[in-house]
Amino acid sequence: MNTSSAELVRPIHLRALLVNHLDAVILTFVIGALCLVLHDAVSLETLFLLVGMALIAWLAFAYNDLCDAPYDAQDATKRRRNFFTRQGSQRYWRVAAPIALGIAALSFLQFGSRGVLLIGISLVAVWAYSAPPLRLKSRPFFDLATHALFVQTFPYFVCLFLIGALWLPLDYLLLVLFFLSSLSAQLEQQARDYKVDRRTDTNFTTQVGLRTTVYMLKIITAILVVISVVGALIGIIPPVLYPLGAVAAPLIWHRFMRRAGQPRSERLVWTMGILAAIYMGSLYAYWLIVNI
Repeated sequence: MNTSSAELVRPIHLRALLVNHLDAVILTFVIGALCLVLHDAVSLETLFLLVGMALIAWLAFAYNDLCDAPYDAQDATKRRRNFFTRQGSQRYWRVAAPIALGIAALSFLQFGSRGVLLIGISLVAVWAYSAPPLRLKSRPFFDLATHALFVQTFPYFVCLFLIGALWLPLDYLLLVLFFLSSLSAQLEQQARDYKVDRRTDTNFTTQVGLRTTVYMLKIITAILVVISVVGALIGIIPPVLYPLGAVAAPLIWHRFMRRAGQPRSERLVWTMGILAAIYMGSLYAYWLIVNI
């Protein structure tokens, strides 16, 4: 692609940079808001933290697209989804990324040295997962471990740590659930992209095979369901979380019922994500108004 054509960015291309991974941004907000509501730590200060965490999530996925561009360019479907393969210029990224990072840094710095530590860990993880020479996403087992530890688990931990919460049995249970949920999401994504990844990249699924990955995905999902149900029955999971379980139920059902080679329904993912965000956003807004 020549420079002149690279500079002609259509709105749909720019949207790929800004909102392609909005589902992950929304999920980060939902997880963080959940922790803050459960620990009665709703305030304007923690609302700013949620904004910063969401921006870090956006940075992580956009940076991953940047590092994946040489691989995604080899497949028509992935090439259409990646902003950096649809147009060659990084001009908009070089403007948006520092702004997002600056706002995120301020949101973490309000918590002093603890905030500095956690945003530092976040940025190291973003770099190590996507970029050479480590590029953990291309190293079997490390790809699963990094995703499981950081995508859903870390946002909840960040809030616990920064507000200085006294950990409850519910927190330990939720961290286990987020770990397993994030692990299963990574397996699900690798199963979706298996045909492309085995030609262009390396990961856990390209090494062990699609059948093993699908088998593991269903086992982990079943464990998730069992832990959640048991946690609710013995009273660790409070009723306020039941609506989130109801929101997740169609995704879990679809994961079990679809064919091995059938990808997840992105429309279903978006719908459930929006419903979860509306629910948690309403709870957070209510407690924010009460506390002000």
